[in-house]
Parts: sequence; structure tokens; C-alpha cells
Amino acid sequence: MSATWARVTSFENLCAAAQRAARHKRRVAGAARFLERLEPEALALQRELTQGTWRPGRPTSFTIRDPKVRVITAAPFRDRVVHHALIDPLEQRLDAALVPQSFACRKGKGTHRALAHARDLVRTHTHFLKLDIEQCFDSIEHRVVMDTLGSLRLEPELMALAAHILAGPPCGEAQATRGLAIGNLTSQWFANLVLGRIDRFVLDELGFRSYVRYMDDFVLFADEKRALGEAQRAIAAFVSGALGLRLKERATVLAPVSQGLPFLGWRVYRGTTRLRPANARRTRQRLRRRRGQLRTGQMTCAAYRAALTSVLAHLDHGDTREWRRAALARLFESEHE
Repeated sequence: MSATWARVTSFENLCAAAQRAARHKRRVAGAARFLERLEPEALALQRELTQGTWRPGRPTSFTIRDPKVRVITAAPFRDRVVHHALIDPLEQRLDAALVPQSFACRKGKGTHRALAHARDLVRTHTHFLKLDIEQCFDSIEHRVVMDTLGSLRLEPELMALAAHILAGPPCGEAQATRGLAIGNLTSQWFANLVLGRIDRFVLDELGFRSYVRYMDDFVLFADEKRALGEAQRAIAAFVSGALGLRLKERATVLAPVSQGLPFLGWRVYRGTTRLRPANARRTRQRLRRRRGQLRTGQMTCAAYRAALTSVLAHLDHGDTREWRRAALARLFESEHE
């Protein structure tokens, strides 16, 4: 047994993983039941993992619109404990495989830092190439995930556990060979590591240093439009040949920065960062919904203040002062109509 596997399957790590998996979900039935019997549940998981008998349970799926329709797959709580038990001890090791220009699912990174980095690059270059992956999570092949993890030289026990997570619950039919369940911690990391191979290709093979990626949205910057056009063709070939994925043609944008870079719900110009119209509509809807929940008692005053503060803090990362003032005025005026 490797030292890393011993750490992953330790009783202490499994208990800590349960606490992390239950964060903001302690009142959910599965989480509450597990935490009520934390010690025997953790010992049972430890036994299954060390004996190699653990297999994923059947997930629950539901559809959300955020803004596009997505199918979210919620793993049983004890599976989410296993996901945390695997990823959390490895996080620094996995993070070290990613480049600084990658901002998703990483401590100290996130959307706001990605936006700030993109803003800096818009100010220093004349053109950008924005790319996206077609149906990213649904399209990632399991063999590509395993090849990517293998390149990190993970221990055999960790690779076997990752393979079980990818395969999903046992069933009589043939197992799926592609697709990651949106909503799982492991899926976020597996996808990020696979897409990290694009980062390495862009930086090391194509030589573009002016670059930013947030999950499957990525942007290259240059002062020559032709160079970006050539990069687009090279990336499309790499994504298809090495990763079995496709670029989303309708989301590809090769343009001067004066047109404004559409990125993470904003349009970034050299002198200003504006909220995109679709995001502005969703933000107004979110504010109205939270206000309604407060009036009907579905949300406490403290929770409402926290939600409002969060929205306003996000908006503060762009030039939205007048928009915020007008939106809040309409929100409170509507109550007196």
C-alpha cells in the first residue's frame, strides 16, 4: 500500500472528507444521515476502499437552466465523501500540473482573477481568439482522463479508484466510455486536467504566452490576426486528435480587442468592462427572486443581505455603478406599485 493511498483511505481523511462534502448541505437527508453515524459510515467506506470492493451508487439527475439547459448529476452522499477523500489529499499535486493561466476550480484563482487577467491582456494586445469546447463534460472520453491521470504518475490504487468513479454504478448494460457527471468534484478536476493539456499545447508548442482559460472557455491574444488564425487551426487539430473533442464553431471569435472580448458574462474593452445583456437580465431576475423569497419568509434577512452583498461584490468587478443604481431602484420601486 502506497503512502498516498494510506492517506486517502485513512479514517481521519474519510471523516474530514464527509465534513467537507456536507458543507452547506448538512440539512440534506443523505448528508444528515451519514453525519449522524459518521464513525461507522467512515469505517465501512474505509473497509470497502482498502478491500477494493467500493463501487459508486446510483446518482440522481435533474435539469437546470443556467442560462443554457444542463443536466446535473448528483452522486449519493457517500460517493461524494469518496470524491473528497480522493481529491483533497491530492489537490496540491494536481494543481501543480496546471499552468498559471488556468483559473477554474483552483484555490486562489476563480472567475474574478480570470477576468482581471483577461482585462490585462486586452489592454496590451490588438486581437484575440476566443474558443470553447463543444459539449465539454459530455464529450470527454474516459480513456483520455485515465491517460491524463497516468501522465501524473498516480499510484495504481488511485488510478483504480478513478476508473471506478468514471465507470459509474454497476449495471447489466455496457458501461459508458465517455462523459463526466456535471456536479461532481472529481468531474471538475478530471475535466480541468484534460483541458490543461490544451494549455500546454498553446504555451509550449504554439508559443503563446498571452493566454487565459476558465474551464472550457479559453482565449489567446496576439498583435497579428494571421497568427491567431493559424493557432485556431492547430488547436482544432490537437483537440480532435489528442483529446477526441471538438471546438464549438459558433462560439469561436477572432476579432480586434476594440470589438470587446466576451468572457465569463462580461464584455471586456481596453477602457471598460461591461456586463453582457444576458447576464444583466439574469442578475435582475436573481435580485427579484431573492427579494420575493425575503417577503414570503423563504429567506431570512441575514441570508438576503449575504446574497445581495455577493451579487453586488460580483458586479463591482466591472463598470456597473450606474447599472446597479438603476437596477436596485427598479427592484424597490416595484414593491410599491
